[in-house]
Formats: sequence, C-alpha cells, structure tokens
Amino acid sequence: MAAMDAATGAAMDGVAGSGLEVQDVVMSYSGVTVLKGVSIAVRPGEVVGLVGHNGAGKSTLMRVISGAIKPVSGAILLDGERKSLGSPIDALQAGIATVYQELSLLPNLTVTQNAFLGHERTRSGILNKDQMRERTRALTEEFGLDVDPDAKVGSYPVATRQLLEIAIATHRNARFLLLDEPTTSLEGSQVDRFLEIVKTLSSRGIGIVLVDHKLEELYAVASRVVALVDGGVRIDADVKEVSRQDVVTAIAGEDAVQLVGRSARKPELAEQSTNKITVYVEGLRTSALSDVTLRAHEGRVLGIYGLVGAGRTELLRTLVGLDPIKDGSITVFGKPFAPRGPHHAMKAGVVYVTEERKVDGIIPQLDSSLNAMLPVLRRAYRWGKLDRSRVREIATEYMDQLKVKGNRSGPIERLSGGNQQKVLLARALAQDPKILLLDEPTKGVDLGVKADIHQMVRRLAHENGLTVIVVSSEEEEICEVSDDVLVMSNGTADGTVLDPDSLTPASLRHAAWNAA
Repeated sequence: MAAMDAATGAAMDGVAGSGLEVQDVVMSYSGVTVLKGVSIAVRPGEVVGLVGHNGAGKSTLMRVISGAIKPVSGAILLDGERKSLGSPIDALQAGIATVYQELSLLPNLTVTQNAFLGHERTRSGILNKDQMRERTRALTEEFGLDVDPDAKVGSYPVATRQLLEIAIATHRNARFLLLDEPTTSLEGSQVDRFLEIVKTLSSRGIGIVLVDHKLEELYAVASRVVALVDGGVRIDADVKEVSRQDVVTAIAGEDAVQLVGRSARKPELAEQSTNKITVYVEGLRTSALSDVTLRAHEGRVLGIYGLVGAGRTELLRTLVGLDPIKDGSITVFGKPFAPRGPHHAMKAGVVYVTEERKVDGIIPQLDSSLNAMLPVLRRAYRWGKLDRSRVREIATEYMDQLKVKGNRSGPIERLSGGNQQKVLLARALAQDPKILLLDEPTKGVDLGVKADIHQMVRRLAHENGLTVIVVSSEEEEICEVSDDVLVMSNGTADGTVLDPDSLTPASLRHAAWNAA
C-alpha cells in the first residue's frame, strides 16, 4: 500500500527509500520478547498514528527509534542508509527528536536555557544570550505559546511545558518527530492547538509518529495508522481504509466484544451486593477528572482499569486529599468525606500506596523500619522520645507478614525493587486501613513478589474485610485480583462495573478502547 503525503494526500511511491524506516526490529527484556520483528516506515510530511494495548510494545519501539535502547536485531534506516543509533544524541544528530510522555525539560532552567541546552550560541567564546533569547521568543510565538524566554520552565503549568517540549524538539533541526501520548496533560482548546501544530509541522515536511490511544485525535491528523498487538504489527493502513472499530477489534480481539456485554453490571445492580458500600463517589470533578461515579464495597476488591490519561491515579490522589475537589461528592462509611490530605484521610481509615515508590514513596537513606513506620512514629514514642527498638519491633511485625527480604537495617535503597514495594505495603498496613488504595502495586517487581502481593490483596479484602481499590495497567492483574472492575476513560466513569469472572484481558482491553 502506498504511503500518502499528509499535506497533499498524494501517493509517495516516487520517493521510495526516503524517510525513516524500521526493519524487522526485535527487542527482549529478561528473556521476554516485546518486539517481534516490527517494521514500519515514516515518509517526510507523513503523520503515522501508532496505537496498541498496554504492553503492546509502543514505548519500546519509540525508545529503539530514539536511540535510547539498542534492539536485539533489526535495522533503522534514514533515506535508505542504515543508521547505528547508540544514544538519543545520535538520534538527534540524525534528525530524530522525541517528546516523551514524562516531561524532560529542566524546570530549574529558563525557557531559553532549555531550548539551547547542549548547543549554546557563542560569540568570541562568550555566550550570546541576546541571540538565544530572541530565537527562543520567535520559536514560542510561532507555536502560539505565551511564555517569557527568561522565565524558568518549572513556573509554567504542565500543559504549557508539554507544548514547549514539542517546540524545542522541532527547533533542533528535527526531520522526524516521535510523540508519545502528548495530549495526556492537555485539555479542550489545548488539544485543538496541539493538533493544529501537528498539521503545521507535517505540512513543512516533518515526518511524525504519534502514539495516542484517543482515536478521535489520531484520525484528525494521521494519514496512516499502525496497530501493535503483543509486540507485532496487526494493522498498517491508510486511515481512509480502516475504521476506528477495526482498530479497536484488532487490538482487543474478535471475542472481546461479546464478553464485555455479558459482564457489564449497572450501578444499581452492584448495590444488591450483601457487602456494605464503604466508598460512594458521585459526579466527582477535579482539574483532571470530569465526571466520576463509583461504589466500592466492604470485603471486596475493586479493580480500576483504563488507558493512559484515564484519570485512575488522579482519582486515588483525590480520595486521599492530594488533589482538590471542584464538584461532586465522596461518601465514606455513610458520611461526607473531603480529606485535606493523606494524614486526614488516614484518620478516617483511608490509606494510599503510591505508584512512584522512588519519587514519593521511600526515603532512600532511611532503613526499612523507619520507612515502614513514618506515618505512625507516634506509636513508638516513650516518655517524649522515639524508641528505635520499638520502631523495629512494630515494623518487623508487618514486614514479616509481607516476607520482606534483604538487610532491613541498612538504607532501603539497597533492597530490591520488590522488597522496597513490600516495605511500602507494610507502611500501609501499619496505618490500620479500612479502605486501602493501591496504585500499580506490582509495578517493577518480579513474578514471585507479584504473586505475594496478589495473595495479600485478596486476603486483606476477603479475610480481613477491608475495601481494596486497585489501579493497574495490566489487564491480567485486574482480572486476577478484582471482585468488581471499573473502566475509566478521559477522566470519567459512570459506575458500571464488570464481572471479572466473565472477563478476559482482551475483553477488558476492548472495553477501555471502546470507552476512549
């Protein structure tokens, strides 16, 4: 099938060999093959939409093309010439720029300093600040960004910084631009502005790979769509030749549609459970959530699934007071609940375990006992002083339950990732939760630790009577640990729950993509 020029719609057979090509790329991690001979091509001025389920290999493919990782086999070609991209710098020098979902601009530097970082302009050996400032001003005005070149990047909201990333990437003479879920932090008019920017860049001959699970956005700008499924290319076609439903079906599988229909249970049916409703959220709105309704029950595990940008983490953060409520209501144990922060939530029996244990979870230099006891150190005070032996005694009780291995008396950063995660779970248990909120609880742990955590989750709910709400991007995990499943999409959820006994990972995937 001939590639199409994004600006003119003309077939590009006449420029065979021009552009960026990925040929038969294979990539493995720890013996698991995540890319299985992937081949795609991007021509100058073409926008290729890249879609796929969680774990399909999208981000891995982007990292290969950007030079962040080297594949096991396969080749990257530019204009028909094989390239060895040993680092992101090699890719930039070859004209391939990448904007990741996680922001990479340095918040403590100015907009100008970020724009010219690594290739500063000088005159007679002295930084030419005026020239760099004026070029930065022209660049940001070109992209419609109202920013001060001398202001620190960290002073601007995330949405502005996301658009700045794209502007600066193109400023570095990029011929090809890789965009990984760039609209996750954008909303409304900002998304529209971003799509206009993509069209403008395409019309200038820049080839773009756009990873986006929001098919409406993708179909608005892409000339071709590529669907990755389980590490292989399932669809590679002109957007005019493949429908959105075709894409969803390719990603989720043929059998998923009927399964989702059979497993759906409306909110009013969920109320018939003999288990008491402990958490009732209705019409919740925050800066990231637009309309969320859900019910969670005593002695049951509510699994929450959704695509990138669905608002799952933001929901948990709101439930413990980290994100403010704009509208709607939260009821906990039959009483209105508006937590002012995690400590206030803890007093009400609501405890949160973060997804990012290294960012806002562990304190690296403290030992495991202190990390586990941080929120409840008052329990170890005697006569006004902290009793370290009492800290170890209490912490050991919880860490033994979770089978924490390694040197507990040394800095926690020396433990494996799985054991660090177990210490955070021990911290949660030490707070005596009635409602436990777990955000990606098995992220970055091995299979043995994952099995231990799954067993713990089920035991806490089914034997101890806790309400457990689990957010996970792994379909298999949601199906395995949950008693009820809620699918979120673009900051919304209507309270409809799915029965995990009638679900498969494919049907859950289908439900999420359909909702998007």
